[in-house]
Amino acid sequence: MILSNLTKAIIVILFGILSFDLMSLIIKFFSDRYHILQIAVFRNFFGFIPPLLVVLLSKKIDKIFLHIGKRESALCFLRALSICFAQVCFYSALARIEFAIAITLAFVGPFFVTALSIPVLGLKVGLWRWGAILVGFLGVVWVMRPGFSDFSISYLFPVGAAFGYAVSSIVVRLFSEKIDSSIIQLHTQLYTLIISLILVYSLIEPVPVRYSSDVWLFLAIGIFGGIGVLCLIACYRMVEPSQITPFEYFSIPISFFLGWYFFGEAPLEKLFPGVLVIVISGLIIIWRENYQKNRV
Repeated sequence: MILSNLTKAIIVILFGILSFDLMSLIIKFFSDRYHILQIAVFRNFFGFIPPLLVVLLSKKIDKIFLHIGKRESALCFLRALSICFAQVCFYSALARIEFAIAITLAFVGPFFVTALSIPVLGLKVGLWRWGAILVGFLGVVWVMRPGFSDFSISYLFPVGAAFGYAVSSIVVRLFSEKIDSSIIQLHTQLYTLIISLILVYSLIEPVPVRYSSDVWLFLAIGIFGGIGVLCLIACYRMVEPSQITPFEYFSIPISFFLGWYFFGEAPLEKLFPGVLVIVISGLIIIWRENYQKNRV
């Protein structure tokens, strides 16, 4: 049976989402044992493995530096800066608030992507999408519940992470389609590792890794994260983003289950109905983008 590009892209993005949620699960588990900056270093170091394997298996190792010029290198560095910012914000959120809420609030990313696409990509945004963005942020406020006794400033961390990842997503669209996804990720990963190492040795004193099991879990963080990024880059290049972006929202029920199963968290009262507002607003943005493209 021959699968269509859309079917392949859906399978790839679902696998990527699961990889990201498993990575986040281990990070939350480690957050009371290691500093988030140290976790980021291990994430970025072991994150080399998936894209490097793809490059080796595709026999493109001799073309790594031939496939990327000064402009592309600068774009990779910009992606790395935005990713490091997002990592610090998101890992801080995982350490401080419920797992499912951290994942859910990070889904304001599409709102930032749409807003940033206007000046960077020249996207024209009408009233529908601006309205969806505003309503989506109301959903975020609903989940955060400012003014209630259980509100925490830490709820802003996943929103900051969403902004960082949105910048990264926008930058990806500036690369030439001739450059392989694994090449982009490999160069970005190198810059991300260098930046995170500078942050660690400038700001904190790293904690020694004393257990071999921790090494394996750090390895899993990097591999899951690297696979997740490769999956997202690959699927967005296979089909139109509007066709598969809705499947990213499967991350919310997955994260709720993982948070409940491993940490005993079940923040239903905090999530609803704000999570529905966020998801519906995101889907409206996707629908309008697809509608506008079909009109052209």
